[in-house]
Amino acid sequence: MQLQPMVNILLSTFNGALYLTSQLDSLLAQTYRNIIITIRDDGSDDHTLALAEHYAERHPQIKVIPGPNLGIIKSYFHLLQVAEPEAHYFAFCDQDDVWSPDKISAAVEKLAGLDMSKPLLYCSVVEYVDSNLNHLGFSNEIKEFSFRTALAENVVTGCTAVINQAARELVLSSLPRFALIHDWWLYLVVSAFGEMAYDNRTYIKYRQHDANFIGGEPGFIRHFVRRLKRFLGPTNHEFTITKQAAEFLRCFGPHLKVRDREVLLSLLASKKNYLSRCQYALNPGVKRQSAFDQALFRCLIMLNRY
Repeated sequence: MQLQPMVNILLSTFNGALYLTSQLDSLLAQTYRNIIITIRDDGSDDHTLALAEHYAERHPQIKVIPGPNLGIIKSYFHLLQVAEPEAHYFAFCDQDDVWSPDKISAAVEKLAGLDMSKPLLYCSVVEYVDSNLNHLGFSNEIKEFSFRTALAENVVTGCTAVINQAARELVLSSLPRFALIHDWWLYLVVSAFGEMAYDNRTYIKYRQHDANFIGGEPGFIRHFVRRLKRFLGPTNHEFTITKQAAEFLRCFGPHLKVRDREVLLSLLASKKNYLSRCQYALNPGVKRQSAFDQALFRCLIMLNRY
């Protein structure tokens, strides 16, 4: 009997004891059996670490790494660095969701049909639920995956993301000094150099609660309100898509395809002055997934808030 390819689930925790039990139980209930779970605790001051270690004592496939607080982005990149070297796939996991039993099986099935020599990234639709797992809605289906759209918007929900060994090696070959979030960086890398695997089915109950580091908003009205608040709110110029794009150019610029490099340089050049921003905002190639988000993004460009 041929052994299943190994999947290493990477879970970063921080003060997540309230929901961690249900998440870990759902990981242990996966129908896909060749799984290793690596948990890195990011300096929790509640009993999250003790809870994770309790699970590790009872389940040999769980490994726990206590660590200082690095923040969510660096914590996940560290997990990627220390991941099981013999694993074929690496699945990113939040501390407060619940996975369907066939979540990993579905991802592996999608990825196994692609060219494993290329960097691959799987992602899927999620089901939004409240803190008690009551249904709220579903994330929108993605219309386009491309490097152009990846520069302007992240559409990869990190808790659905699974990458192959080639993607891991490429990401680790030049880790960023700055990224807006780890899953967005994965999307940039794979959209530029590999292939996306998208699943319009959902295998995750994506819990929405006050302690979410990053959350989604089901339904147009809630989504509209969240976007509008972000648009009207104060802007931190240290956390912009152009700063992330400049870092991507530093890390991978020499290896980009000519057209993708031109798209990236065009984005960065648009910051020069108001006229440049106006020209860029009117560029038909500037795209986000929805018409509303696209219009809002063009406004942000004109106001130099990108």
